Amino acid sequence: MSSLKLQHLDKIYENNVQAVFDFNLDVNDGELIVLVGPSGCGKSTTLRMVAGLEDISGGKLIIDGKDVTAMPPKDRDIAMVFQNYALYGHMTIYENMAFSLMLRKENKNEIHQKVLAAADILGLTDQLNKKPSQLSGGQRQRVAMGRAIVRTPKVFLFDEPLSNLDAKLRGATRREILLLHKRLNATMLYVTHDQTEALTLADRIVCMSMGHVQQIGTPLELYDSPANLFVAGFIGLPPMNFFDVEVKNGQLVCEDFTEELTADEKAALREYEGRQITLGVRPENIIEGGNICVRVFSNENLGQTTLVNGTMKKHKITCKFREWCNYKAGDEVMVSFNRKHFFDKETTQAIRLG
Repeated sequence: MSSLKLQHLDKIYENNVQAVFDFNLDVNDGELIVLVGPSGCGKSTTLRMVAGLEDISGGKLIIDGKDVTAMPPKDRDIAMVFQNYALYGHMTIYENMAFSLMLRKENKNEIHQKVLAAADILGLTDQLNKKPSQLSGGQRQRVAMGRAIVRTPKVFLFDEPLSNLDAKLRGATRREILLLHKRLNATMLYVTHDQTEALTLADRIVCMSMGHVQQIGTPLELYDSPANLFVAGFIGLPPMNFFDVEVKNGQLVCEDFTEELTADEKAALREYEGRQITLGVRPENIIEGGNICVRVFSNENLGQTTLVNGTMKKHKITCKFREWCNYKAGDEVMVSFNRKHFFDKETTQAIRLG
């Protein structure tokens, strides 16, 4: 496998609309990088620039120390797995997987061995004589991955490969991709809008919004130490709760509650005295028992946890309790917050504690 460098990549279309701004990323050999963000954030455009399917408007793309910015796709030694599988319906699974190697005019015996090896990895050995129409969605996606594997490319690219699958198949195929990565020690760029995929698959995550990189880090770094309000709100399910609070005389003052600041919070928020900031609280960091009142309007039992949605005087709130709860609409629950996340209201950047 290979290393990959994206240096100051820009994408500007003919109508002067810029889709990607100054994208910088170093991908290590064998690393699985997930690009995540809402629709239209530029993640797929970035992937297509790496693949050579979109021209690069500015910056450089370097693979294994070689500048491939101006190279055509066929010379970049990259394999891409698409959202829609892109299989040939009139060909068998074997023929689909072998097709790119046949175009290269590789030795037939070598092609045969590569296809059988990839089929064994993906559990497709008994499906090789079937047509794509005879397979399930999950099996078709595995065929698309097998077609990429047989080429032994320098870099694998995945463009929302699981979005056409149902929830159960997404989970199963996600695990297969993770096992595939570990088995091949492959360098992979993976695009998704699903943060669950990002958190479970990635060595590192690139979170994007409006064509800009918001944060790059491990899944835990983005979850536990989001760089700004966007990352905090996008990463985590259910999303983080946000409250407008004023720092005043050693307290956090809000229409819904007044809380004493800890010593670490006082030190970090000293410059915000008399000003409003944003407090972020993840639903799982809300604890039953305390002096903050939540009026319940729905109760969602999920087995080992329960989502309790409610209102305070001003804010709506979602709590995630680690037990089975049977609250009813109109019930009042007293809670407390495990406070970890504060944000500057003007810059939206995180305020670090300690």
